[in-house]
Amino acid sequence: MTNMTRSGRLQLVTQPKRTALDRLVSDYLAHKQAGGLSPRTVEHYERILEREFLPFLEAQGITEAQGITQRVLDRFSTELQTRQRHLYGDGPEKRLSKHSQYTFLNTVGHFVKWCQAEGEITSTAKPQLPRLPRHTLVVLSRQQIKNLEDAATTERDKLVVRLLADTGMRLGELLSLTEQSLIEQGRMRYLKVHGKGDKERMIPLAPDLYRRLQKYIEKGRPQDTTSDRIFLTLRRSHKTGDYSPLEERAAQELFDVLRKKADIPDNVPCHPHSLRHAFATNALRKGIGLIPLQHILGHANLTQITNTYSHLTPEDDSAALLAVLRQD
Repeated sequence: MTNMTRSGRLQLVTQPKRTALDRLVSDYLAHKQAGGLSPRTVEHYERILEREFLPFLEAQGITEAQGITQRVLDRFSTELQTRQRHLYGDGPEKRLSKHSQYTFLNTVGHFVKWCQAEGEITSTAKPQLPRLPRHTLVVLSRQQIKNLEDAATTERDKLVVRLLADTGMRLGELLSLTEQSLIEQGRMRYLKVHGKGDKERMIPLAPDLYRRLQKYIEKGRPQDTTSDRIFLTLRRSHKTGDYSPLEERAAQELFDVLRKKADIPDNVPCHPHSLRHAFATNALRKGIGLIPLQHILGHANLTQITNTYSHLTPEDDSAALLAVLRQD
């Protein structure tokens, strides 16, 4: 490769030599992307593997995958525990949290497992994940959610709150809804959403909320628009003259306004994703099974549910058990 210098002369520029491990990481990332993993998640894996794990291996003098042994992974784990800097940026030095360590090692573990399946690593080495501290997850109550909805001044904003609260969908999934997302199958009503990795799933919807959404599409949503999205801006764009799809930043700002109007305490998280946590917590307290909840939320497995919602109290466990016994 050549490059032009200020004097106008051509100068040979040498690219850094790629090692076998560099190519292996690239192959792994391509494999994850080909499998439908979202670009954001692939980029997250890339940052950890290329900016953290590969430099560590290079410092250890390891250039081949077979050199990744249990001892090497344990040394990497120990370095993370004693590290005194931020992962990204040049901010003040700070020890990595247990959650950051867990994320690093979990990502490396997936990579190592793939290498083992591909025959690149013959050992059974795997990172030892740190035990995460359990924190109480504070969620919005159903009354507080109703207060948020009541504080909204337009049907669009009221539906944004209610749909997030009654379906547990992600904000991006809600903003991507179109009229074709409404599905009727016999007496059942659903919303078809596109989740992470472009995976489709069907979320059950209460009949009255389904009819309310239909009515909004027919009479409340701007009709003279070229967009097929359900949720649009309230005013036309100065640039295009058309109504634009509602963006995530605008939805986040909406919740900042509604929080103040609904007088939600500062210690209670109040943003679009907090309604997802509130939905799941309420569903679990009312006895929903883990597998149906997993399908509704769009999680790949049950691990995230069991880790996130361990804040449920012994009273919740007792109520669930008594509800089962009463059915016998």
